[in-house]
Amino acid sequence: MHQLLGSTLKDARRERQGRIVGIDQTREHPVIDVIWQGQPRAERIIITCDQLRDLVRASLARAAAQTQKTASTDDSQEQTQDESPVLLAEQRRA
Repeated sequence: MHQLLGSTLKDARRERQGRIVGIDQTREHPVIDVIWQGQPRAERIIITCDQLRDLVRASLARAAAQTQKTASTDDSQEQTQDESPVLLAEQRRA
């Protein structure tokens, strides 16, 4: 889960991006803390366990792709960091 800290998160529904700055798994449902662009404070977002697993999988896949990209690039060329954000599907409660 720690690999999510600092990851870019995209909320397509509200057309915004932010950074994950905290994760709380001690509750019934996981909570992530996100600082959205232009916001001074973190927002706590309740997500499902499945959504948390999906975020971790996407983060690991992105890291693996970046590692492959870096390994296949000539060392003398300048490296750029992949900043493609993880997509957040907002949970709704009835």
